[in-house]
Amino acid sequence: MLPAAASRYVAHIDGTAKGAYQMTEEQESDVLRKCIDLATNLTGKKPIGYRAPLYQIRETTISLLEKNGFEYDSSLTHHDSQAYPLPLTSPIQPPDFSKPASSWMHPTPLPSSLTSTDASFPTSASLIEIPCNWYGEDETPLSYLPHVHNSHGYVDVRVIEQMWKDRFEWLWEHAHEDLEQPPQSPTQEKSGQAAREDEESVTEFIFPIVLHPDTSGMAHIIGMIERVLVWLKGKEGEGVEFCRYEDIAREAKVRMGKK
Repeated sequence: MLPAAASRYVAHIDGTAKGAYQMTEEQESDVLRKCIDLATNLTGKKPIGYRAPLYQIRETTISLLEKNGFEYDSSLTHHDSQAYPLPLTSPIQPPDFSKPASSWMHPTPLPSSLTSTDASFPTSASLIEIPCNWYGEDETPLSYLPHVHNSHGYVDVRVIEQMWKDRFEWLWEHAHEDLEQPPQSPTQEKSGQAAREDEESVTEFIFPIVLHPDTSGMAHIIGMIERVLVWLKGKEGEGVEFCRYEDIAREAKVRMGKK
């Protein structure tokens, strides 16, 4: 399942290009509200999806998104190929090295499954996370940004093209390998509902790619993007589907019993 490129829809990324921690909570709220109004006035449609600049969100970001009716975020990557409920985890506290190690050596809490609800692991009541990360985007390796230390700008586009194909092929092949496993013995058989849930978890994955017009629109990059899209479209007959983010989020909500 791939986020659709052809179907136009409205999502939100704030215009400051500043991470959440570079602003006060009031500034973050003001910027979000201003960008919502701009998008709504320009398109006639209120944005329901959000991606944070630099992929940085914090607890206040989640509250603001919920308050303003957003349905999904695409800034995190607890899971790199499944939509999942946005976790409401506590801020990570830096170790206090003046105290015994036992006071700060605590594992980060994780749910039993990111793709299903877990009462012991709090998640947003309304927000679905559609993952993205540095390995699924164009700008960091293919644009030179003087103020960003991890930008490059001179990476051969064929390196990125092959990396994206390798990531997709691995996900595709392993999903189908799971389907080809021998059936369980009668004593191991699961209920129909559990079997259907297992089948969905191994046969479907999402493959989001983050594209920036000022990067992928450059002459030496746009051809690479076209080659990747043509390659993926060639697999539509094998079960690959292009979907809008909002449709992915709403389908995930139904599956997880969220409103």
